[in-house]
Amino acid sequence: MLKLHFKDNRQIAFLVTEKLYCIGSAADNQLVINDDSIDPTHAKLFVDDNKYVLKDNNSSSGCFINGQRITQKEILPGDIIRLGNTELIVLDPRRLPDQEEDLGAPWRLVSDSSWLPGKIFIIPPDRPMIIGRTDKCDITIPGTHLSRRHAELRLHEAQLIVKDLGSANGTFLNDKLITEAVAHNGDRLRLDVYTFRVVAPEIENKTRIRQPLDTISKPIERKQPSNEPKRWKTRPTSPGNRSEPTYEEGRSTSALRWLPLVIAVIAIGLIASKFL
Repeated sequence: MLKLHFKDNRQIAFLVTEKLYCIGSAADNQLVINDDSIDPTHAKLFVDDNKYVLKDNNSSSGCFINGQRITQKEILPGDIIRLGNTELIVLDPRRLPDQEEDLGAPWRLVSDSSWLPGKIFIIPPDRPMIIGRTDKCDITIPGTHLSRRHAELRLHEAQLIVKDLGSANGTFLNDKLITEAVAHNGDRLRLDVYTFRVVAPEIENKTRIRQPLDTISKPIERKQPSNEPKRWKTRPTSPGNRSEPTYEEGRSTSALRWLPLVIAVIAIGLIASKFL
């Protein structure tokens, strides 16, 4: 089983547990990536002889593993997959501590220098991690530019602390020389010529606060049935539904209808009498 973690945390991590997955922007894919650079069916991920293989589906922008365009290639934990503008980190959740697995992908360093392209280093949550050139360090980089014990990284109250261990060439966070500092998601850590990008856990995607149910869906108020006889409202164009006036109502209505004409005749008579 593998875990595909989105580098920019745009979506929650995706667990690969089946033998075949279609990846693309169309809604019928097993892994849907909403991005204009992703084809409707961009790639396929399948299991062949207990190996996880990524296959490009003749996509317009291509499939890349660790910066190299591929047609079909096995993926391994630590690889970085790029589909269009989307990058995913391949992780093995079985190698992660249970606590970190609950939070999503752990704190980690992703190398983006030409010296260690695409290399991923997991930061343990329960102990400091030492970077240096000696094989006694947690991350050993056998380069003359690093000190034997160059820097220390440790987690404290959900924060990543970076501490220089008196190195000869210094430890830099976002190109600023530090002795000890707090690193945040997306920060750039540089140990002389070696540079890393700090990637935080995807906690924000796992701890969304849900609204109480009573504020989301309130019960609909239902009217109690009435014992009064129903009065049907219908269109007046139906002859059977018109209310016919009574005889007295008809006489009063007819008299009022002729009143303007009578007044007009009287007025004309008065005007004519003046000229006679």
